Amino acid sequence: MEDVPGVWKLTAEAKWNMHQDVIETHFKMCENGWIIAEKDGDVVGCMLTHDFSDDLRTVGHFIVSSKLRGQGVGAKMMIKYLDEFGDRNTYVSSISYMLDTYEKYNGAPLSKGEKGGKYFGIFKNVPLPPDTEQKYHTIDFRNIDQADLINYDTTYHVLPRPELLKLWLGQNTAKSLVLLEKGKLAGYGSIRPAINGFYLGPLYAENTVGTMVLLKSLINLIPRDSNVDFFLPHANEAGREILKANENTVGLYATFHKFATKSYIPVPKWNNVFALLSIECGFC
Repeated sequence: MEDVPGVWKLTAEAKWNMHQDVIETHFKMCENGWIIAEKDGDVVGCMLTHDFSDDLRTVGHFIVSSKLRGQGVGAKMMIKYLDEFGDRNTYVSSISYMLDTYEKYNGAPLSKGEKGGKYFGIFKNVPLPPDTEQKYHTIDFRNIDQADLINYDTTYHVLPRPELLKLWLGQNTAKSLVLLEKGKLAGYGSIRPAINGFYLGPLYAENTVGTMVLLKSLINLIPRDSNVDFFLPHANEAGREILKANENTVGLYATFHKFATKSYIPVPKWNNVFALLSIECGFC
């Protein structure tokens, strides 16, 4: 945890909209999973890795200080990772311009998957049909059986991640809700402070209306007209409708691609994902 301030400073320098609390949570979720580059006692590079199984890892939060780019810092971190875990199948969600870099160090073509966008802005309108909210109910995630939540999450993420969910959803600055339809778990989501506004993620729901109900409930937990940062899969139908309804206030910041170094296995309910939990340590 001693590297949290340095990683957060580097993250802020890179203009990533991420609060220090989130960095701390990533350290807790991915204990011993950071590769850190230092110079004169300062953190000048970082890479986050998370071990999901004996043959599968994820990689993210790959940053090099702007003052040292082009000097081999990123290459050394990448080589260190590959030397230790190169035999693993590694999943990555990467901003588009980084794909060539990952492929270069992978030494073979990447196995590419789905695409999405990093969006930022103010939700002025959630286009819910009349009376639909009466069919749903949202409650704090702590008020349901956590085993049910873990089982539901696994229908998306495939691999169970109970400790990761406990830390992410229970982060002290986060507000996390579960969506119920006729008493049955039909989605869940979380929102938390960022440097500028708030970060939304995850938001999973079984259908378009449920997505909108859950989004509206989460947005109602933060100050009106707050900026919201989120990673949206382009395949999500609710996402397309919500973006159209907020085209003047929510915009695309960057496009991301999902890939694996060896074999990419699609997320089974990718179309039901409105916002990724994190691109740093997970499939969705």
